[in-house]
Amino acid sequence: MEVSEPLLTEAAKIYKVLSNVNRIKILIFLEQHEADVTNIVAHVHLAQPLVSHQLAILFQYQLVSKTKRGKHVYYCLDDPHILEMVDAMIGHVAHEIKHEPHHD
Repeated sequence: MEVSEPLLTEAAKIYKVLSNVNRIKILIFLEQHEADVTNIVAHVHLAQPLVSHQLAILFQYQLVSKTKRGKHVYYCLDDPHILEMVDAMIGHVAHEIKHEPHHD
């Protein structure tokens, strides 16, 4: 498979975004829930400023979307495919930790 340099560069940026455990926690939570910052904070057990900062990064890279309703901004997963990547990586890590062979 031949892939262009600009495409590889963008893919590397997404992997960098996904290299933060707090962002992964937020994405996993948002897979099942549309939520405002207060609700996300309660479920991922992180400080509000940290959650807001991570959401801004996820929004910048179009991994989450946001909708304003009254005084609240609600976030949801914008790209469900991103969690397929996360699930694949978690599966890979689980095999590595257990020293098990990988199967297709």
